[in-house]
Amino acid sequence: MKTSLGIVLISLVLVFGGCNQSPPPQQPAQQGQAGPPGQTGDTGAQGQTGQTGDQGQAGQTGDQGQTGQQGDTGRRGDRGDTGDRGKPAPCPEGQHRHTNPDTGRAECVHD
Repeated sequence: MKTSLGIVLISLVLVFGGCNQSPPPQQPAQQGQAGPPGQTGDTGAQGQTGQTGDQGQAGQTGDQGQTGQQGDTGRRGDRGDTGDRGKPAPCPEGQHRHTNPDTGRAECVHD
């Protein structure tokens, strides 16, 4: 019986509790028009000039270079070929070539 009575009470609360009406939601108020734009601000003051930097230090002197190596001695050139011996000149007209038996030289002699 306790269970039936509890069910009845819950049913009544649900039935009569739903009869309450909440007031309708209020609408938000309308916003006014935007105001005029503000005035432009003043220009800022000019900044100060920076300080001049210190002068840099002088660079170090470079090391002296090493002495170069002596060059190799050149090769001796080859001996040139011996030229061909020229032919003897022709004898003038009226002469002919003759080899002298005492000297072994060819000479032109009269015909």
